[in-house]
Amino acid sequence: MQRFIVRRGVPLILALCAVGGAAQAAVYQADYDEGQWQATTPSPLQCELTHYIPRFGQARFIHRAGEDTKFQIRPFRSALKQGSVQLVAMAPGWRPGSGTHQIGRVQFKTNDEWIKVGPGQTALMIESLRQGLMPSMLQEDRDHRIEARVASISPLRFDEAYGRFQLCEAQLLPVNYDQISNTVLNYASGADTLTVQDKAMLDLIVRYIKADPDVSYVFIDSHTDSRGTRRNNRQLSKNRADMVLNYLIARGLDQEMITSRYHGERYPVASNATASGRAKNRRVTVRLEKENEVNPL
Repeated sequence: MQRFIVRRGVPLILALCAVGGAAQAAVYQADYDEGQWQATTPSPLQCELTHYIPRFGQARFIHRAGEDTKFQIRPFRSALKQGSVQLVAMAPGWRPGSGTHQIGRVQFKTNDEWIKVGPGQTALMIESLRQGLMPSMLQEDRDHRIEARVASISPLRFDEAYGRFQLCEAQLLPVNYDQISNTVLNYASGADTLTVQDKAMLDLIVRYIKADPDVSYVFIDSHTDSRGTRRNNRQLSKNRADMVLNYLIARGLDQEMITSRYHGERYPVASNATASGRAKNRRVTVRLEKENEVNPL
């Protein structure tokens, strides 16, 4: 049978002791006319660059706003077995002698929809493709009766598609929904005005909402610490909530999608017995919600 060995400076596949009747390696890669790359329509929220590996599955580079570019593999059922998968960069058949380079390893579980590769390994895979090499997934089974698997990503037509992917990346927002959907603005004692930093954050929230049509609701909740009377604290929290509400409206948000509430000193998130706790309680939260996840409480 064939064993797959990675050594610095030598070819990846070494044929050892071919045993009659032994299982051969299952090699998956696109032919010349199948080496298609697809870049998604440019979006400020997410960019994708996908590649189909015949009989094996789908591979993609994905760059979500506010995150690093990641590489993911979605194998068909039984294309891989649970366990370790080796990542290497191989020379294609038309570039013999280029050698094989280690990229790393990932773990695959049978209930994983996608195999996810870290940012460092992703960068190496992109660089390999730009050099005309084939980033490949390699897996051998301990049972030598079961064939090894090699799935390779074709560098053919990569450069053009990657150029479109980079144009999409240039339009990405600096944050994604998870990062901005629950924003907290903190205040100095007795203050109700917005700082330069507060306005910059609210501007970013407005940019995100205008870019993501799935955001349907904005909830503003204003709080104070326990210093002062309850009546004064309630009025102070109203002033803070109104200041945020008016700023968002002035920046172009529809008032109909915004719910503004003020709670005074109720609902502390930390102890009012300490200065650090009181600082955390002096806050306005701006929470974004989508239609299918709304929870106003």
